[in-house]
Amino acid sequence: MSDPAIDVDARNDGGAPDAAAKPRAGDVSSNSAHSRVPGQAVGAPVVVDELSVRGSSGQELFGPISFQIAAGEITALTGPSGSGKTTLMRALLGHLPAGASRYRGSVSVAGHDVFALDPVALQRFRRMQVAYVGQDPGSALNPLMRVQGLLHEVAQHAARDTLIDTLELVGLSAEHLRRRSGELSGGQQRRVALARALIRRTGVLILDEPLAGLHGALRTDIARLLTEIAAERSTAILLSGHDTDTVHAIADTVVELGIGLVAHVGADLHEHPTTAAQPMIDRSSGSDWSVGIPTSPAKVSDEVAGPRPDASAGTSTPLLLRANGIGASIDGRAVLAEIDLELAPAAALAIVGVSGAGKTTLARVIAGLHRSATGVLELHGAPIPVTGRGRTNGIQLVNQNPRSALNPRRTVAQTLGRPLRRIGGVPRRRLPQQISDLLASVELAPELAVRYPHELSGGQRQRVALARALAAEPAILICDEITSALDHATAASIMTLLDRIKHERTMALLVISHDMPLVAAHCPRMVVLDHGRIVESGETRAILAAPAHTATRELLG
Repeated sequence: MSDPAIDVDARNDGGAPDAAAKPRAGDVSSNSAHSRVPGQAVGAPVVVDELSVRGSSGQELFGPISFQIAAGEITALTGPSGSGKTTLMRALLGHLPAGASRYRGSVSVAGHDVFALDPVALQRFRRMQVAYVGQDPGSALNPLMRVQGLLHEVAQHAARDTLIDTLELVGLSAEHLRRRSGELSGGQQRRVALARALIRRTGVLILDEPLAGLHGALRTDIARLLTEIAAERSTAILLSGHDTDTVHAIADTVVELGIGLVAHVGADLHEHPTTAAQPMIDRSSGSDWSVGIPTSPAKVSDEVAGPRPDASAGTSTPLLLRANGIGASIDGRAVLAEIDLELAPAAALAIVGVSGAGKTTLARVIAGLHRSATGVLELHGAPIPVTGRGRTNGIQLVNQNPRSALNPRRTVAQTLGRPLRRIGGVPRRRLPQQISDLLASVELAPELAVRYPHELSGGQRQRVALARALAAEPAILICDEITSALDHATAASIMTLLDRIKHERTMALLVISHDMPLVAAHCPRMVVLDHGRIVESGETRAILAAPAHTATRELLG
């Protein structure tokens, strides 16, 4: 199920990658005054020289940009959503978005000019020389395959001990070998995808948002792992991330992509990057990799502005949702048990917990998408089927990655038009106005209606996904890590948008997130899950100021 355009997880024979020449420390510049012969000048595994890429309409997606990554070093790409980070990373694989073209410059990876390779050579290069993990790694994993099979798919001759050792590197146990990909949480899928990349032991590793959607302690562990992989295996690593404090702390070089100010409705901007260089960071100085990850519960509570009072905190407000004794299983294994929740109109409740705690499963149960669920659900005081059959559209779920949730072959107008027609019964003649109104409600310009998902920034795609959910006029909106792959400013704008919408529509929110400052700022109450059970619940500020359970403390790093 991997992206056929950049299928770097294809089966390989386990052979070692070509030896790299002796490295030299990388540098970054946005206006290199000289040209390099790809793969020769410094012997670095990755050399990007004056690369500039333009979109189908001639707009500059990024560039010109020059940098190199030596063996054993980490280079980080930072910048707002839509600044071109993913496009740049995929360019190192010899892949550009549909309609885009290389305007100038070159890319050399492991001694290969990637844009000069014929299709057969390019496929072999991707299999043997580079490993890539995208923003939505779960979409590249066959949901029916067990983890053991997924690892053997890319390392056919690896012994069982090697599989277990690789899983343990990413914080998973041997027990996960027999689990199917579709049974795993988003964070666990991300770690399996990383394990697939690590077990191949390539000389170049490209990781798009490897820390997204991970809780504080695990984020720190994965960051530490990447520094060890770079040093011990002499691997050149290119990664991106919006957790700038963490990526700055582990990177030798930081390449920052920026966005020019372009008139646009809402907080998201059109892609028009500029490039800025950041000084190299000395990891040997003992930098605290947890900087930016709250290390003191009181600090989280003190630093964020409080959200509006939550109607669910009072007893006089009629309940919108009541869940009692909710349980769920996957292949006969219990993953949720004895879950009780209440939601009032216009309330915002956070569901938090470490990776694999059961958050997404609970979201799917409440949305009616999990078949083996038990317990009682009431909406507006009336019972609704817990397994989803015979449900109305009163509860809508928005997933964490709209890139995989939005059909790439449909324009924004087509995506929004389907629920408006099928659920809302809107006549075709009124669709254009209804679509424009929906886009305006999520602060997007009506001109975006003719665009396809790949022509939007990450923040714009997430707003389209929200607009599609709002087309059903839900009473409850479940947001599953919807800001995890967005920069801080875009994430804040999305949450501020949701604050406004829930009060305008008297709609309740269930917010699943690992971002504790975001939770504290927008969700007055929270529930902490651990191993499928509620271990803490109550006012967010009180819980974060004095966490009583180990699982809560892990979230704070």
